Amino acid sequence: MSYRVFARKYRPQNLEQLVGQENLVKSLRNAFDSKSIPHAILLHGIRGVGKTTTARIIAKSLNCLGANGKLTQPQVIPCDVCLSCQGILTDRHMDVIEIDAASHTGVDDMRELTESSRYKAIQGRYKIFIIDEVHMLSKSAFNALLKTLEEPPPHVKFIFATTEIKKIPDTILSRCMRFDLATMQPIRIIQHLQDILAQENITAEADALAIIARAADGSMRDALSLLNQAIMLSGSSVVSAAITQTMLGLSNRDELFSIFELLFHGNIDQAIKTLHTIYENGGDALLIAQDLIHILYWVICLKNTPSLVNDAAWSEADREKGKKLANLLPTNVLLQSWDLMQKSYDDIKNSFQPAQALDIALMRLAFVKDILVNPSSSSSGNRNTQISSSSSTMASMPVTFEAMADLLLYAKEGLLHGHILHDVHLVSYTTGHLVCGLGIRAPKNFSKLLKDACERITKQLWKIEIVQDNSNPTIAQAKAIEKETLKQQALDHPLIKEILHVFPDAKVTIN
Repeated sequence: MSYRVFARKYRPQNLEQLVGQENLVKSLRNAFDSKSIPHAILLHGIRGVGKTTTARIIAKSLNCLGANGKLTQPQVIPCDVCLSCQGILTDRHMDVIEIDAASHTGVDDMRELTESSRYKAIQGRYKIFIIDEVHMLSKSAFNALLKTLEEPPPHVKFIFATTEIKKIPDTILSRCMRFDLATMQPIRIIQHLQDILAQENITAEADALAIIARAADGSMRDALSLLNQAIMLSGSSVVSAAITQTMLGLSNRDELFSIFELLFHGNIDQAIKTLHTIYENGGDALLIAQDLIHILYWVICLKNTPSLVNDAAWSEADREKGKKLANLLPTNVLLQSWDLMQKSYDDIKNSFQPAQALDIALMRLAFVKDILVNPSSSSSGNRNTQISSSSSTMASMPVTFEAMADLLLYAKEGLLHGHILHDVHLVSYTTGHLVCGLGIRAPKNFSKLLKDACERITKQLWKIEIVQDNSNPTIAQAKAIEKETLKQQALDHPLIKEILHVFPDAKVTIN
């Protein structure tokens, strides 16, 4: 026999074999038992959760004639031996037509379909149209289909599958019975992979299956494809976590956890060195960033749901190291860190130097931690910090005026941060004490708003003094002056002057 990938070899053939779709199975079973199968069914879910497979199972159940070929009613569990079932299994059934809407998007395709729907089934009980990726149909194609859906012939059934239900017109949705296929949970993927490996007499490390389950991101088909690939790479040996990590281009998880521990202990130099070692070993900055975000998500989950430490969908090492990081930091730092890394991801993705962008992101990550929690108290993981003179419960204070502005930004005090940039004329700043003049756009109660916000964030007392002195530039004005100075310096450079002489219409800009 020719080799078949697992996704095809172990494709479910009836409702009972569908993995992780209990609600769907229950609803369809009830529909068959009550003989109330709708004329149009819409299957919605992410790629690889079984939409097309479910559509074919429904088609078999609707047209199954039984082993003796004499059954007159649809069957919840098709026999898989009658001519009708065999025709669907081998893609040769005359009355079950599968259409890929991605390549049949036009109105003429739907008109041809609706025209053929007028004729009764030849081989089976119903004429069944399975339209995959139905959201790809054009507006005119949907309109051509609508009339048939409004008044369907009794011998016709439509089964639609889509990953993007929002792109389907409401007029179509309202005429279908919708089923949402569940995204595969990692533990269900692992269990299914273990069942298949047992049938194949293949051994795999638990951590390898956990890595595959996470990488599949809810898709059973993707998980089976990755398992096939891991087995081929392993040859006759055990499918190991190391082989799986290499196959997926993942960085060593221990090193990534180590980077976080170093950063959050203030050892930025060693954290960056560790990151550069990963680069030297072929690590991709964008993939590393994805892994770091994923680890932060896991740690936040552990912080707020400690029972997850027993979740077998994560490797034992991930659970141990994740618990250690969760105990190291308070929730606000973890959440801000995740938010920063998530925003930095686009910078890394769009940068012409993604490795440098990731370096900067990690340096900013260390800064977030420094302005949100005192390093000496980080190991306590205290989530309910109170005002106290003890350094173990004090949040660290910004030591410069610019750091104060950054503190407000990271604490999501966007309005106050904007006023600090554009309306505050600094006179003097010492830790916890600001003296400044205000522009006319600042609110009258600005000093109170700023004082309350700073004390709420740092858990320490602040003093804000407003004086009649706007002689110094605001942060925004200072940056504009600096930019203009740099531009003038560039214009005065002999090389720039020569370029402008040759190209008089050229302009000098400072980004």
